[in-house]
Amino acid sequence: MFPVLPCSVKHHGSVKYLKYFITISRLKGSKSRTNSAKILAAPLSPATKSNYNEENTTVKDSFGKNNSHYLNPILKNASLEENVTTEINPHLKIVSQPDVTTTVPDVSETNTVNIENDKIRLLNTVKPSDLDWHKQVININELPKYYKSLSKFRLTGLVVLTTLAGYGMSPGVFEPISFLCMVTGTALTSAAANTVNQVLEVPYDSQMNRTKRRVLIRGLLTPLHASTFATCCAGIGLAILYFGANPLTAALGATNLVLYTSIYTPMKRYSIANTWVGSVVGAIPPLMGWAACTGSLSAGAILMGAILYSWQFPHFNSLSWALRPDYSRAGYYMTSVVDPALCRRVALRHSIALVAICSCAPLLDLTTWAFAFDSFPLNCYLVYRSWKFYKEGDNQNSRKLFRFTLVHLPALMFLLIIGKKYCSKNDKHEVVS
Repeated sequence: MFPVLPCSVKHHGSVKYLKYFITISRLKGSKSRTNSAKILAAPLSPATKSNYNEENTTVKDSFGKNNSHYLNPILKNASLEENVTTEINPHLKIVSQPDVTTTVPDVSETNTVNIENDKIRLLNTVKPSDLDWHKQVININELPKYYKSLSKFRLTGLVVLTTLAGYGMSPGVFEPISFLCMVTGTALTSAAANTVNQVLEVPYDSQMNRTKRRVLIRGLLTPLHASTFATCCAGIGLAILYFGANPLTAALGATNLVLYTSIYTPMKRYSIANTWVGSVVGAIPPLMGWAACTGSLSAGAILMGAILYSWQFPHFNSLSWALRPDYSRAGYYMTSVVDPALCRRVALRHSIALVAICSCAPLLDLTTWAFAFDSFPLNCYLVYRSWKFYKEGDNQNSRKLFRFTLVHLPALMFLLIIGKKYCSKNDKHEVVS
């Protein structure tokens, strides 16, 4: 017997009946021999939609075996000896306008279907070419952009800005050569640290929405290329700091490089103490600027470092709050993930500490009392935003706190410069000597 199964297909608002034939060879008392059937997936017509929703079953027995690999059509006016049931494969998706193109050959005169000649475009699939091995070709014209991404240009700019603040607040004499060497060496050292950080965290950055588009994740550069770039930046940057500024500045830069790459970066996956280590890393650049100008460190330099140390907590804790799903997915031990209450408390605690630290600046002869009064409203608003973040603990307040910290630090550095307590030329020469 060669039963004929009609199938109605709705296309572009009109109902067209496409009759195709499924040939089945049946032998009584033996297993049925079936040919592969091609099913055309299409939206349901109003006439057949009611019949379709009644039962979701699988064509059994009539085809010889369970054909659940295909999306069964609407069986209309079908006359079969056995019970016919329909079932949809759970791995297939029903869409209103299926993006499937197929060619069904006319098998009215033949008993076989040539599957190789059929053309089918699958849904939600990966192109086979994407899984093939491709030779990596580096675009020379794009290298500056790649290096800029590896060095985290904005973060490096913030590090250089805080180094300039330390240089400007020091009581030493301005020297153009040491100043330029300090800026260049600090930028190169920071770029090296950020590049090493990305090389070590490729498997984890690929799982985070914020970092999955980085250069190494996309395969635009190899880890060997990035490591070579980091080595060159670190070597040249530290050499410039040593010979252009002084050995103390170079030692501080090397310490910061080791802390960031060898302690802070691995610790992110083992302990929440990584936030405190990272704050120390952020507090060292002002010391480098102070040391580059005077060749030594004093109480004023320590106070500058304390300001940057405390500022890191409301800044980073508010940033990490919105990134908790990413950090959790990548397996990072961040305070916002492990202990959210502690994350909010620490941000508020160090915001209050900034008020006290800035009030001590005139006592150390670093600034005049005008700085203490000018910075008080700025720090109070930071405390207010941290308090809202502590009480509410939602993404809205965390974003507001984070955005204000981006304004707070440059404003505080500006107030430090204009409130600096200048000394006489004789005092400057005494400091240099």
